[in-house]
This record gives sequence, structure tokens and C-alpha cells, in this order.
Amino acid sequence: MMINSGKLIVKHCLGVFLLFGSMTFAGTALAQQTRLENINFVTLPGDQLEIELMFSNAPPNPAIFEIANPARLSMDFNNVSNQLEERRYSLDVDIADSVMILEDQSRTRMVVNMLALEPYTTRVEGNSLFVVLGNAAGGGNANVAAAAATIRGANVGGQGSGIENVDFRRGPNGEGQIIVQMAGTNLTGDINRSGPSLSLEFRNAGIDAEQQARLDVTDFSTPVRYIDVYEENNAVVVVADIAGNYDYIAYQSDNEFIIDVTPVIDTDIASADDGFDFSGERMSLNFQDIPIRQVLQIFAEFQDFSLVVSDAVTGNITLRLVDVPWDQALDLVLRSRGLGQRLEGNVLYVAPAADIAQAERQELEANQEVESLVPLQTAYIPVNYAVASEMLTLIQGGEGGGILSDRGTATVDTRTSTLIVRDAPVVLNEVRSMLQRLDVPVQQVLIEARIVNAETNFSDALGIRWGGVQTFPEFGDEFILSGSLNGFGTSFSENQLIVDLGASGANSSFAIGYAGDNGLLQLELAALEDSGNGEVIAQPSITTQDQQTARIESGIQIPYQAQAGGTAGGSTTEFVTAALSMEVTPQITPDGRIIMMLDIHQDSVTPGSGDVPAIATNNVLTRVLVDDGDTVVLGGVYREEAVTTVSKTMVLGDLPYIGNLFKRTINSETKTELLIFITPSIINEI
Repeated sequence: MMINSGKLIVKHCLGVFLLFGSMTFAGTALAQQTRLENINFVTLPGDQLEIELMFSNAPPNPAIFEIANPARLSMDFNNVSNQLEERRYSLDVDIADSVMILEDQSRTRMVVNMLALEPYTTRVEGNSLFVVLGNAAGGGNANVAAAAATIRGANVGGQGSGIENVDFRRGPNGEGQIIVQMAGTNLTGDINRSGPSLSLEFRNAGIDAEQQARLDVTDFSTPVRYIDVYEENNAVVVVADIAGNYDYIAYQSDNEFIIDVTPVIDTDIASADDGFDFSGERMSLNFQDIPIRQVLQIFAEFQDFSLVVSDAVTGNITLRLVDVPWDQALDLVLRSRGLGQRLEGNVLYVAPAADIAQAERQELEANQEVESLVPLQTAYIPVNYAVASEMLTLIQGGEGGGILSDRGTATVDTRTSTLIVRDAPVVLNEVRSMLQRLDVPVQQVLIEARIVNAETNFSDALGIRWGGVQTFPEFGDEFILSGSLNGFGTSFSENQLIVDLGASGANSSFAIGYAGDNGLLQLELAALEDSGNGEVIAQPSITTQDQQTARIESGIQIPYQAQAGGTAGGSTTEFVTAALSMEVTPQITPDGRIIMMLDIHQDSVTPGSGDVPAIATNNVLTRVLVDDGDTVVLGGVYREEAVTTVSKTMVLGDLPYIGNLFKRTINSETKTELLIFITPSIINEI
């Protein structure tokens, strides 16, 4: 179907593009320009769109570039005037929304607004240039492929259609760089990625037989392992075998086609910390021998910034970039020509890198000269929350690291916590700006501790007490059963016991006795079991500022007599400290938790340690992360002691078997652990 250009409706307007190029002899130049006289649109099978551009003369080679977001295909025709009545043509197709025709004094631009980037081919027939968009574009169409080579300026099979060399090097950031040296600038490589293979094909090109080989580049320590170069079906093919996950950037600069292959360590990490400094919208560019000033103007229009280009920027460039961020594309263009850039506000200045460096040095020297002539002023700046002496150290710095200029001085009045700074006005403003950020209230942390001595005591005793008593005959033989020896009657006393090997103290007992004509035999079994629990030794609490060390200590100094040295003899009084202390440095994290550096000591005097006191010391030194208001438990020193004591009657206790009747055994076990409970809390300002 053919769409007449006069029937298309304009829906939107586009802002006027920046004019560039000289206006001198405009009338003469306009007369010599080729004219764009008509445009037609035809839908083809397979969801393709064909755009026909009809010129007054043979179509010029366009500068072609693509933008991924929004999806656009742009073609610039230099020295072409626009004779079309419409500026915007709406399209009723699935792959494109509209076509824009824009013009300034030196060129005409066609912009195809697509729903997504589509492959395209071009061909020339007489004075018409055909652009075919769609997935089936170029598939098996020899005329289209040949015409595409023609519009790119390639002389198929002629001079400059060969590949001279394929080389490899390691980039400054560990990337692998595949460099294809072409005989001229008229070849264009098509790149294709398939898993670990990355292939580059130059159609209608040749390469010498000695260059057709495999390059082993594993020693370069890049993702690229091998590079195969061969000729097939009248095309030169370069295939790279790549290990692991990778990303790549392909670009052509003059007669060099370069592919940068970068390893991707973790696809889930997407941040600027990976060393990739470019984040602009992605675009594709295909320039064939066009003025570099025009390329820079395209970037300026794409990002809507003003452009100033030095007169020293001249020459043409051939460049092809595939789906790269626009700021990286600009950097590649500038580096390929030894140019530098300087962005001031919305104005980009482009000049040779050496000229920009020289200009910056001159500007710095001029600023330094101005600063040396500016009258000095004195400022009295109060410090409200921070320590004034610490702020003075930051201002003065060391070895040129401070804020003050060479002529500046600063001191502090500790009585009023005021900084006295004398320097140029611009430096005084920097000092005030620094204090505005640093002289602020700091959050405080309350640290509460409970120190618990958890002790478990267990002891058991088993023994026998034999007793006897004189009885009176008038009572006769009796059998006595009683819970205690004292329960036999008031006439029985403690000296009634013959052998006492029972457990003493508060214990339970069971006694059996038998009385004859003149005596009473008594036996009492005793059993005792004790257990103990822990006790809270101390509950210290302390409040301190964020990242400020605080210490609390409570204890005694114990005096003792020590032998004096020398020939005088005698003794001196010295002291040993037994104290409970806690030192803590809190740090509030950005997510509201608290990191604590803890140093806790719990000392005590060991009983019966002699003239010089022996100190039992428990110490915990650790660094922990705790949520605000939560409690962390720190385990201290764990001790366990088991003691068995045997008491017996001489001679009788040593007899075999029956000796157990004259023994008493006491088993005791003690377990002690020092537990420290720490609860930090952030004190919120009221």
C-alpha cells in the first residue's frame, strides 16, 4: 500500500533545533543543495515498513544513529534542503508511530519514532533512498544487502575492502579488547552474541591466509580465551570464545573496529561501585566519514544541552556504537580524537584535551593570584555542641589537608568555645559550612548492665552415730524406736553417744535402739543435701554520646606490707585494687542498631591468700551488635570444683567391710559462671 505524503496529518510539533554552520553566502549554498522532494510509505509482508525518500539528485550518504529509549532511528542528510510541506507523518503500522522531517540551514533530518528498535536496511535506486524496517529486513534479499553496502559508501571488492590484522590487548580495567584493523573506513562489521561466543562478520571482505588462525589469549587474564579468524562465503569472520558471564561494547573508529569484553561477576549487583561510571540512556550510532562537529551537535540535541566547540576541533570521523550509554558514547568519540570536555551548568565545552588542561591550570593560577590579593577578614564562630579544639584541628589540618589558605590563621577561645579564624572571605564561608554540618547534637546511648555470679552448690553427707545408755533393771527389756536420740527421754544426753559419725547441722535422721537389762544400743542414720543459686553482684548503668568512650568503676584498694628494697630493710605499705569496672564505646548504625566495644572487669580478694592479697579476676573484652533496647548475654569465666571428704574412727574405720560402720563421707561440688547482661538504649530527644 502506498501512502501519499499530502494526506498525512500533523499531530505534534517539535522544538526548533540549534542552527550550526555559517550563514555566509546562504543563497548560493542553498542553490547548490540537494532537495528532498517527496516521501512515501509502503507496508510490506512480515510486518515491514518501507520508507522511500525521493531527492532531486543522487542521495547523499546519511549519518545514521539509533536511540533505545525512546526508540528512534535518525538519518542526517548534509547539504540537503527540505521541500516537503509536512513535518510529521503519522503511521498506522505496528512497528512505528510516526516519521519527523526536520531541517536547519545545512541539513535535513529524518526521525522514525518506533515502538522498539527494529533492524533496518537501506538501498539506493536512482534518486531514491529506500529504508526498510522490520524483523524480516535484509533476509535473503541480495538487492537490499548490496544497496546497503552502497549507501554506507563501501566499494565492494575494491580498494579498502580487506581486513589487515586482528589483534588483542588487555584494557586498563581488566577487560579484553579485540581490535580489527581494516584497510579503509568503508567496511561495517555485524556483531552477534550466542552464549559464550561473540562473532563479528565483515561481508564482502577478505583477509590474508597467514592471518587466518586461532589466537590463544588466556594468558591475558581476561574473559576472552580464544579468537578464531577465518574467511567464509566472501566474508571475514572473527569469533571470540568467552568464559563466564560478560558484557561487551562494540564501536568502530575510522579503520579500527574494537570490541571491549568486560566480566560480569554478579548480575544481581547493579551499582556504581563496580567501576562503570556511565549511566546515560543507551543509543546506537553509525557515522561514516562525517564532521566530528556534527557528531557533537547530535549529542547536544539528544541531551538538550548547549554546546561550545573549540576552533581546533576539526576533521571527520567514522564511528559505529551499538547500544551504549550516551555519555560513554560521547567519551569514546572524544577520546578517539584526543579531545576533552568540560561541563559548566548546561553548557558543554569541547576542545583538545591538552588545551582544556592548560586552561584549567591557568584558571587555577589566576584564582590563586586573586586569593593572594583579597583582603583578609576575621570571623568569630561559636561552637555549640562539638569540642572547639577538635574543630580547630579539622580546620588547620596537617600537611595541606586543612581548609585554611596559606595566609590564614585560626585559634580557639576555650572559655567561650569560640573559633577565631582570619582568612579570605571564601575560606571563612567554607569554615562556616563545615561547622554547620559537624557542630550538631549527637545522639546519646544508655547502657545498663547486670553482672550475675551464677553458682550451683551441691553437697551430700552420709554417716552413722552409735549411742548407748545405762538402763535400770526395773524397766525390763525394751525395744525402742525413735526419730532422734534426744527422743528417748530427758535422761538421755549428748554424752550418751558412743560413736558420732553422722552429718551435723540441720539434717534429717532416723534412729533405732535396743535395750537390754542394763543398757541401750542406739543407731542413728543421718543424711544431708544442700544446693545454692546465683546472686546479682552489681547493676551498673552509664550514659554516653555516640562513639564516645565511657567508664564506670567501683571497688577497694587493699593495703599490705611489702619488703622495702636496698640495704635499709624494713617494709612499706602498698595497695592492690579489687574493683568492678565497665568501659564501653557505643556506635549507632544507620539502621538504628548499636555496636558496642565492651571491656568489663570483676575482681575480688581470694580468702586466705596470705600477707599479700591474691586477686581473683574475671574479664570480658568483646565487640557486639545489638538492636536498640535488646539485651545481649555475655558468658564469663566458668569454674567447676568437686571435693570428697572421709572421716573415720581410728582402727575401727580401717577394718574390712565393717569399717564402713565407723566412717562418714561428705561429697561437695561447686559450679560458678560469671554472666553479664547488657542492654543498650538510644535516648531520643524530647
